[in-house]
Amino acid sequence: MTLRQTLESSNEKKFTGRIDIIENNGNGKTWRLYLCLGRIVWADGGYHPYRSWQRLINKYCPDLDKNLIDLHTAKDYECWNYQIIVNLLQRFLITKDQALAIVKDRIIEILFDILYAENNHPLFFDLIITEDSFSEESGLKTSLYLFHFYELLEEAEQWWLSWQKEKLIPWSPNQAPIIKNPVILKENFNTPTYNKLVSIFNGKSTLKEVADKLKLDVLKVTIWLKPYFARGIIELINVTDNPLKVTLIGVSNNKNYKITKSSQSTRQKLIICVDDSIQIAEIMKHIVTKSGYQFMSIQNPLKALPEIITHKPDLIFLDLMMPIINGYEICSQVRRVSQLKHTPIVILTSNDGMVDRVRSKLVGASGFLGKPVNEEKVLQKIEGLLSHHH
Repeated sequence: MTLRQTLESSNEKKFTGRIDIIENNGNGKTWRLYLCLGRIVWADGGYHPYRSWQRLINKYCPDLDKNLIDLHTAKDYECWNYQIIVNLLQRFLITKDQALAIVKDRIIEILFDILYAENNHPLFFDLIITEDSFSEESGLKTSLYLFHFYELLEEAEQWWLSWQKEKLIPWSPNQAPIIKNPVILKENFNTPTYNKLVSIFNGKSTLKEVADKLKLDVLKVTIWLKPYFARGIIELINVTDNPLKVTLIGVSNNKNYKITKSSQSTRQKLIICVDDSIQIAEIMKHIVTKSGYQFMSIQNPLKALPEIITHKPDLIFLDLMMPIINGYEICSQVRRVSQLKHTPIVILTSNDGMVDRVRSKLVGASGFLGKPVNEEKVLQKIEGLLSHHH
């Protein structure tokens, strides 16, 4: 079976699930295509999943503050990178167009890599059917778009045909160019250009990454480099993926992608703290994570509600005095969201007065905690509220 035949038959059968495409040559690369009713939702695996994702985020969302990417929540999903894109979109940090551009580019790159591999040796296609729809842990529960396979395959095939036509088959866009003969290269360019080439062709950036830095198409860059490859002035080397800062859950081989009961009950409870003080956020993070809970802090009170709706925490700490919008207002907004009606909310305040206590009860807070925060009291509050709240 070829890639095209597999996608055609999956489309006819309205296949929903994952297709694992495995190299049989000892290289052992595995690509994963996720389909819903025969259409492509997402693709991953292969070379440099993390680098590729980082590159596409930088390419399509140059203004995004990378600190807002929530890797810790996403790491529990099989398709962590897709989950992050959905999460950024839900938090209005990127647009739908940006999200779709990243997803589409990633799928086309994977399809190209599969076509490239298929040219060298036969591949093994393993179809893993999903019951009904994707589970929560797959990270594809919220599918942004179902792509007709032939639109994307056509683009990948065009790219692969051009690669062949330009006789670029010996060189893969997943490899990194490095200068082997600087003397000859220097003779061909003026000093500023030469220095720029040295900084770009450093053996650390893949051809795809180089193309993005130069704002050019990877095909054009490789065609331009071809004579330098042929003369041994520049060489391509393999590079490793950039590891993630967090441990990922990995791919589930459970045929139905079902979450087992035990993993649901032992899921770490998530606690969110909304406080404009970085110092309070750090202290709370230390107390909460040390006790085995997941923690997330929100410093901008205006972002609090959308973040809380997205993450559905098990407990919320809310600072009372914040600029623009205070803890009471956020508390009453949260209580208006049906799924969060019963989520425990603790108001944090340095002014532990009677009026505040009464008012916080009126807006639906579950508890009250004086500042400065004290580890013992925080944990008492958490344990007391979470044991009563299921």
